[in-house]
Amino acid sequence: MKETVASVPNEGRSTEITSPGFLVLALGGGGKASALSAKRQHQAAGEPFAMITMAVDGDPVDFEAFDIAIHIALTPEAISPMASNSQRYGPACQTIVRHHPHLVESETLGNGARTHRIITQAALEFFEQRITEGLRSAVHALLRQGPFTRIQPVIMATLGGGTGSAAAVLLLDYFTNTNKRNQMMLGLPPDLVAKPTGFLIDAYAHAIQQHNAVTPDWILSNIYATRVELAEYEKQGKGFLYAFHIGLGNKAGAVFSDIPEVCEANGLQAWEWMATYPRFKSLAINGLDFHKEDGRYGGDDVPETIFGI
Repeated sequence: MKETVASVPNEGRSTEITSPGFLVLALGGGGKASALSAKRQHQAAGEPFAMITMAVDGDPVDFEAFDIAIHIALTPEAISPMASNSQRYGPACQTIVRHHPHLVESETLGNGARTHRIITQAALEFFEQRITEGLRSAVHALLRQGPFTRIQPVIMATLGGGTGSAAAVLLLDYFTNTNKRNQMMLGLPPDLVAKPTGFLIDAYAHAIQQHNAVTPDWILSNIYATRVELAEYEKQGKGFLYAFHIGLGNKAGAVFSDIPEVCEANGLQAWEWMATYPRFKSLAINGLDFHKEDGRYGGDDVPETIFGI
């Protein structure tokens, strides 16, 4: 296995930065398409670094395409114990059963989140043990590809959908919540796994191309809600290590509007970041990382605080 190494000056000394192992978490349909794009690049390059892919989705998953796949559809069999004992599965499950019963009717179950983030949150609470075990298996599978001293999770998702927008935030909790992290890392050093980095699609153009009056608002609302939640996580020190967003237009007016196209581009940029990680990190240490750790994020990037609205 090839390993990329960079030398970083540090007060007259030289520190080697080696490539970590990458745990790619594909969340929802856009996340799966992005991860498969990155996987194609990885295979075409001869798999130059350690990488494991894990898909989490309420829609059907191609289990052959990913190293690990977790199906979190709330089927009638799953919803029955939730409805009868919702407090056992967490506050989201209680809320959806009590206040949104129309979202879990038997004829619509098993069809993914359908743009409703709360369905994904309930599913993640219901299948928490399954996800923890999947993450633990992914970590051990990745370690067998070593050697390396660090595992870098990479979360890939589309923020407009019901699965990706919720799971992109909630999966962070498995890496920043001490109890969940300890469950995931049984028998391994907890600090072996870094904070996740996100490669996230903001599907604004896709939203405005919808041909009904409701779906665009749902998609845009999901993007906004996820952005706000990620800002809150950042203020609490529980956000992404780095977050890369794709989906806006450039100065010339070009916009990614085709979902397969934007997922392909998202996967390509994620793979290039992983492939050149030591070089990226060597530049970030005395720049981006220094300012990120030295200063405190105040959440002052929302329109109300920028423009005084």
